[in-house]
Amino acid sequence: MPVLSKIMPIIVPQAKAESLDRAVSVLESDGLVVAPTETRYGLLASAISATAVARLFEVKGRAHNMPTALFVRGIDDMERYGSVTPSARRLIARFLPGPLTLVLTAVVDWGAPRVVDGKIGFRWSSSPFIASLLDRTAGPLTATSANRSGRPDPESIEEIAAIFGEGIDLYIDGGALTGPTSTVVECVGESVRILREGAISAAEIEESIRS
Repeated sequence: MPVLSKIMPIIVPQAKAESLDRAVSVLESDGLVVAPTETRYGLLASAISATAVARLFEVKGRAHNMPTALFVRGIDDMERYGSVTPSARRLIARFLPGPLTLVLTAVVDWGAPRVVDGKIGFRWSSSPFIASLLDRTAGPLTATSANRSGRPDPESIEEIAAIFGEGIDLYIDGGALTGPTSTVVECVGESVRILREGAISAAEIEESIRS
């Protein structure tokens, strides 16, 4: 199948290096990449490119009033784009990098879908591959699941390729990913709200906020 020729397995260091080179090239050309994260597969695009983000939302069939989080390098990037509250800092210190999405008040003048209702989401991933991509690209990357909007998250790259076909420019195969999705927590002002419980339990979040 032609689409499967786009799939590049991450199995040995040489294949990983080649995968990284190709992914960087695609992302810098406003293209779309599906790659493994520490949770499930992510659909990646340059978050500083309005063209790439619009194409991603068209491919996913996702409404622009439904935001996408951003993969960032760390807390410095979060502070560049969002307002990091004391509660958010406690969660960052305990859980990041890892499977936690933080929704903060945006400090950048971006429109939907990167900023919705004045808020922006962040993922600081523990995936070495995502970290390497961020080190070699100009800005944050989108952090949205590799599925059609509202549909379950596929577990294998073959399933994802069957869904999106040539709508994606590069598929990176990291094997079957069956773990829970990231936990999503909104930290705005003094408020802390768990929007989605995932890999990190609500009890763990609440304990960290109280400590």
